[in-house]
Amino acid sequence: MFVLAVTGGIGAGKTEASRFFAEREAVVLDLDAIAKSLLRSPAVKDRLVETFGPGILAADGSVDSGLLAAAAFASDEATATLDRIVHPSVLREVGEGLRDMQLMEQPPRLVVLDVPLLAEAPALAELADHVLAIEAPVEMRVARCVERGLSEADCRRRIERQATDEQRAELAETVIANDGDLAAFRDKLERFWAREVAPHAA
Repeated sequence: MFVLAVTGGIGAGKTEASRFFAEREAVVLDLDAIAKSLLRSPAVKDRLVETFGPGILAADGSVDSGLLAAAAFASDEATATLDRIVHPSVLREVGEGLRDMQLMEQPPRLVVLDVPLLAEAPALAELADHVLAIEAPVEMRVARCVERGLSEADCRRRIERQATDEQRAELAETVIANDGDLAAFRDKLERFWAREVAPHAA
């Protein structure tokens, strides 16, 4: 079982890369989705409310991810606090999931960890056999975010609070620039697949 971690800042193209690998029968673990599911965990939820206040709760008493994001991206300190609360639980959940898959009678050939915040939680890189970082110019990333319905201000605020491309590259064995159109990006992914992944995921 070959484990590939794919990381990149918001709007860089990480999700498209994960989709590319899913088309090649990879099992994709979306760590953003796992983190959001952990917001329902009483231990995580209680710490978040204690730290950020009841204003992050929806009318039904659950953690509203949008309200939490607004509070967490308000400052570098708040973002770091959120990471300290959530990342250990995500690491534990993913580690247990990978161990369970390895024990299967027929483990998947390729598992992709879709990790937006790898540089903020570098221990996750230790779970992977190879780390791929996707990068793109900031203005291109902002334009993609706006196309998806996110406000420009919100996107820029998130970019400012996330690690830099240079920090993500330090953890990566491979860096791919998604600075053109979709066809060009997928062509780069195809070459990466043939060179670095297919030989291990056969």
